[in-house]
Amino acid sequence: MSEIRQSLSDTNATAAVITSAEFKTHARIYHSQDDAYISTLIVAATQAIEAETRRALINREMTLSLESFPAEGEIVLPRSPLSSVSSVGYDDTNGDLQIFDASKYLVYSVNGVGRVKLKSTESWPSTLAVGGMDVFVAFTAGYGATSASVPAALRHAVLLQATHLYDNRTPVGPTQLYEIPRTVERLIVQYHTGDYQ
Repeated sequence: MSEIRQSLSDTNATAAVITSAEFKTHARIYHSQDDAYISTLIVAATQAIEAETRRALINREMTLSLESFPAEGEIVLPRSPLSSVSSVGYDDTNGDLQIFDASKYLVYSVNGVGRVKLKSTESWPSTLAVGGMDVFVAFTAGYGATSASVPAALRHAVLLQATHLYDNRTPVGPTQLYEIPRTVERLIVQYHTGDYQ
């Protein structure tokens, strides 16, 4: 069976999980000349940690688009931890957007990875099926509405990543090549679930 094409879009910008003040305290910076740059680095570090762990840290609305409904009856959501699924929509055979009845499917998560599973007594509806993205799942992923909900290890990983970016403003050092500090890897490794398709 061929793999179903899919794409993920965020409807909100990534929210920083640490403040500029927290960063400056950690990095021992006592001036304000780099404040705008620091804010950019914090968001970039947050995005890097989210991409590495395939998680959203602060709650964010997303839409998963699929070529079709899965034959096995289960949709795996590509960002965790799942907070909620607001709707499952599809383009019907006439090309009109419809909302699939929520009573016909179950929403659950395993290790934070969200799933939308068709009930055994139901069947997915027919879609337009002309090669486009015909199925849409709107969901929210994240640990909570504020940075206080994010696990300390992930917040500290963002802090270390941002500090590394601030201290090393080019991809390579002048005398040696070096990777992102392994400390960051150790902090986030526990958040790699491996449960995605």
